Formats: sequence, C-alpha cells, structure tokens
Amino acid sequence: MGKALILMRGSLLFGGLLLAGCATPVSPARQVWCDHNQPRRASAAVVAAMTRPELDEINAYNGKGAIWCGWKP
Repeated sequence: MGKALILMRGSLLFGGLLLAGCATPVSPARQVWCDHNQPRRASAAVVAAMTRPELDEINAYNGKGAIWCGWKP
C-alpha cells in the first residue's frame, strides 16, 4: 500500500508540473499574429483584376494589421 501511495503522489506531482507548463502563455495572440504577418500590397494591375470580395478581404486584413500592429497605409 505504501508503494502505491508513493507512485500516486509522484504521478500527481508530474501531472501538475505538466499542466503548469501548459497554462503559461508564450505571448499575446495579437503579438504572435503581428510577428507572422505583414501588409498585403498589390500592384494597380492586380487590384484591377481582383473581385470585390477579394478586395474586401485584403482591406479587412490590412485594417486588422493597422489596428493590432500599427501598420501604415
């Protein structure tokens, strides 16, 4: 019975350490997004060939970057 308690206590300690490591965030989500993305700048010819939904998506993406990351137009 004593060995079982020692094993259970050891596994609880190990499991607690694992959970503690997962609960600590590495970085705020916005900073991670800003670190991995950059503004989308299309040439005039590409913009002329794009559909309205494509233009809206790029504008929304660049707007998010302007708010979150401080991108300039």
